[in-house]
Amino acid sequence: MIIHAENPIIEVHDLTVSYNNKPVLWNVDFTLPAGQMIGIIGPNGAGKSTLLKSLMNLIPNNSGYIKLFNDDLNKVRHKISYVPQRESVDWDFPASVMDIALMGRYKPGNIFKRFTSEDKDIAADCLKRVKMLDYAKRQISQLSGGQQQRAFLARALAQQADLYLMDEPFAGVDASTEKSIIELFLSMKEEGKTILVVHHDLQSAADYFNWILLINTRLVASGPTSKIFTPEMLRETYGGKLTVLTKVGEIIAETQFPIREQ
Repeated sequence: MIIHAENPIIEVHDLTVSYNNKPVLWNVDFTLPAGQMIGIIGPNGAGKSTLLKSLMNLIPNNSGYIKLFNDDLNKVRHKISYVPQRESVDWDFPASVMDIALMGRYKPGNIFKRFTSEDKDIAADCLKRVKMLDYAKRQISQLSGGQQQRAFLARALAQQADLYLMDEPFAGVDASTEKSIIELFLSMKEEGKTILVVHHDLQSAADYFNWILLINTRLVASGPTSKIFTPEMLRETYGGKLTVLTKVGEIIAETQFPIREQ
């Protein structure tokens, strides 16, 4: 089931991406609405992170095309913030938490500019929003996993983008940090931002997201959560992992998708 959005912020048409001649995404076609919390859900190796990288033109596509804000990426890149998986970052790089936040103030084609007092104020405010201002002078190598994730969220906020692409922002963080991150995302949504998140926890997905993409190399479904996040669609997405799906079905039927206990 593919439900298309009116006046989409993201359009993906006939997208195919391969690694070593093996398709990771196959003939993917969807549109996504603006101003929503959107989850990308599927099993490991389904192509979820690849999809975000493709949206950012970080990897080559075999076929298809992508439009963001009804335009080419290069013309709207300043409107988009991308936060990769935490594991892909060199956390031994000699930078402070404030340095990371200030990276969000760089502009394309002007990476050697001096930061203004306004830039520093914006970075400090973003660190405050993610509860990391007290750690501003600390080296990123000294942070916990959850603190590292919040530092990179501050960098994303400092970009003052309209579209945020988040690759597994809840991976490796404790329940308290996850709760603070989702509260931040919801506040961003209230400000009119669009947040696209790669997510693994099926139990919390229905509470977190207004719109969901189910993907397993091909796009299984895309649309409002109430219509897409069903046992039938999950079975089609996850294939033979029936034990997990049975548990999800029980959650759907008995507890109406509760957020996990904190």
